[in-house]
Amino acid sequence: MTVPVNDDQGPIAAAHAGMTVVDSSGEEVGTVEDVRMGDGGVTTGSQPQDRGAVDDLIGAVRDAVTTGDGLPEAERARLERAGYLRIDGAGFLSGNRYASADQLAAVEGDVVRLNVPGADLVG
Repeated sequence: MTVPVNDDQGPIAAAHAGMTVVDSSGEEVGTVEDVRMGDGGVTTGSQPQDRGAVDDLIGAVRDAVTTGDGLPEAERARLERAGYLRIDGAGFLSGNRYASADQLAAVEGDVVRLNVPGADLVG
C-alpha cells in the first residue's frame, strides 16, 4: 500500500526513522535513521542560523551527527536544499548514506523505495 503524501513534499513527507530502504532494483540499502525536509534557502557556503548561546553546543553536535559532516560542502548543501534521508547502511561495515528527496520513488508500508541504484547514494 502506497502512503498518500502532499504533492508539494513528495514521498519524503511519509518517511520516518526505522523504515527499510530499498533501491531501484529492490535491493535493501539500509534503515532510515533521520528524515530532514528541504530548505530551499540553503546555498553552498551559507552560515548556519544563529541558535542562541544555549543551543550552540547542542546544535553543533546534532548537525555533526545528522547533516552529513564529512561530505563535500556542495553535496551537503544540495541535500539540505532538497531534503534527505540519512540511512544506516545494510551490512556490518556499511556506514551512513544519504538519499535526497528527489531520489525517493515511493513509501509503501514500512518501506521507502528509491528511484536510483544504491551505488548512486552519497556517504
